[in-house]
Amino acid sequence: MKYTHTEWLSELKERFGDDLTKWAFVCPACGKVSTVQEFKDAGADPNDAYQTCIGRHTGKGSPTKNSKEGCNWAAFGLYGGDVIVTEDKKEVPVFSMADPAALGNNEEDEN
Repeated sequence: MKYTHTEWLSELKERFGDDLTKWAFVCPACGKVSTVQEFKDAGADPNDAYQTCIGRHTGKGSPTKNSKEGCNWAAFGLYGGDVIVTEDKKEVPVFSMADPAALGNNEEDEN
């Protein structure tokens, strides 16, 4: 899906609220859903949450289906998911937003 930057931010706020640490994205390669908070907790740049899988920052390797730990995938590789179109018409690949319902399942898997 293509979004303008404004549309993308609006959709994120609608799905997850104003607390951006709760914003979540799904890796198209392994299926891991990660929040911005997980990136902060891993010592990664929170801005990486929408373009890289958490496994890239925690030492995980190649994608495996339905990984609970993530993989080394990045949106700026072969496939990212969605695209944000900037004001100057540059297209930036990003991971798709997670379904908020997936967060409860993901957190249970990690506990």
